[in-house]
Amino acid sequence: MFKFKFSDFGLFVLLTSMHVCSVLQPVVEAQANIKTVYPTVDRSLLLQLGYKYNHWMLAKSMMYSLLVVIGLGYCRHLQQLGKREAEERRGILKDANLSTADDVKRAWLAAGRVSFAFPRSKFLLFALPWALTFVASGVINYIRLNLIVHHFCVSNWRTVQLYGELQYLFLRRLLAVALIPYWTQIIGGANSLKEAPALPANFISFETHLLD
Repeated sequence: MFKFKFSDFGLFVLLTSMHVCSVLQPVVEAQANIKTVYPTVDRSLLLQLGYKYNHWMLAKSMMYSLLVVIGLGYCRHLQQLGKREAEERRGILKDANLSTADDVKRAWLAAGRVSFAFPRSKFLLFALPWALTFVASGVINYIRLNLIVHHFCVSNWRTVQLYGELQYLFLRRLLAVALIPYWTQIIGGANSLKEAPALPANFISFETHLLD
């Protein structure tokens, strides 16, 4: 049975955090405000960028991340078995009766051919589901966000920044919920914010200046 290291737990947390940020679904709301004070008119258009989250997203992210960690432990186990087998073969050669120096050399090289390198191909089989869902979800959610905010004259670079800020906002809120701990308030909402004012807001608000 293969063993896990303490660092594997940190890797599991990191992979889960990255994956759940990738599967977050951005939500955009527009608010137009018009204030008239004769003879001037004050107009503004605000965008509020939030996210759609449910606990099933976290469960799937944990499942994919756990699969990667299990694959890592399994591949390390195979690597250790390969090293042990190579050492056993070389030990047998020391006790064997070989007639010539060439026979000794050939037998030693044959024993050294036992591969104890890290089995990358097997590890990729475990990591592939995590990688595919991470990349696909991130690209799809970014495209969705870009298609919406592009209508409000937001540049592509600004969209990338907003997407990153949204994921950072979620991680901050997730950490705050874990420490407070008010687990049910991770999805946010007006009532939740009133009940727990110490929690970070679950949306980003910015002015578009389209109505100036």
